[in-house]
Amino acid sequence: MGTPVLSIITVCYQAKDQFCTTAENLLCQSWKNFEYIVVDGASNDGTKELFDFFAPLFERAQIPFSSISEPDRGIYDAMNKGTRMASGRWLLFLNAGDILADRLILERIFQSPSDAQVIYGDTDCIYQGHLKRYPALPLDRLTCEMAFCHQSAFIQRERMLAHPYDISYKVCADHHFFLSLYLEGYAFDYRPLPVSVYEISGYSDRNKLLSHREKHRMQKELGIFHLSPGWLLQELRFYLKEGIKALFGQRLIDLVRRKRLG
Repeated sequence: MGTPVLSIITVCYQAKDQFCTTAENLLCQSWKNFEYIVVDGASNDGTKELFDFFAPLFERAQIPFSSISEPDRGIYDAMNKGTRMASGRWLLFLNAGDILADRLILERIFQSPSDAQVIYGDTDCIYQGHLKRYPALPLDRLTCEMAFCHQSAFIQRERMLAHPYDISYKVCADHHFFLSLYLEGYAFDYRPLPVSVYEISGYSDRNKLLSHREKHRMQKELGIFHLSPGWLLQELRFYLKEGIKALFGQRLIDLVRRKRLG
């Protein structure tokens, strides 16, 4: 087999069950011109032992498989490590537990060539068993929020090597990366398809305040931060919402999300 078109990278830590979900989903894909790379942060719960179990299954499916298990400096450091290990023209980051939306999605994406630096699509999100599709937002929304999920974005490896994730961002390095590309005029190619399925319970979802602060930091660093009445209103809404969450707890969050997803 020659050089793969795509490198799918999973970073994980203490994620035995979630890793199995992702690996089994990839083995079912109809289009197999990809390699699978797993970057583990030195798990001791049995996660890394699964790599020896899955390696021959991927080999049998003619999908190159490689893994590494060692301490890292956080999720984005691990993602950068996976980028350096990759050989495909394109990269896709699927965290442990994330899956592709259906067995034909890679075939549908790569049957149409693209000269863009990023190909992206929609995402199906799950919260406590409820599933809802989140279409990608207009790209200009990147100036204030993520317009799409990183699990649904294919990135040219050369661009990622030249502009790795800034690991000083603990929650928003992916947002910073895509916003930087957008402001520099790089091409994005939207495909109106659900690419991945993501369960709302990840690191950034549990660190809203840190994410909010990092968003302001990136806006200032990239020269797009502007004080305005609209900005002040958004800030008021955010902190009011966070205050209500702190006051009423997780039960209120669960109720609101179930209503949205129902």
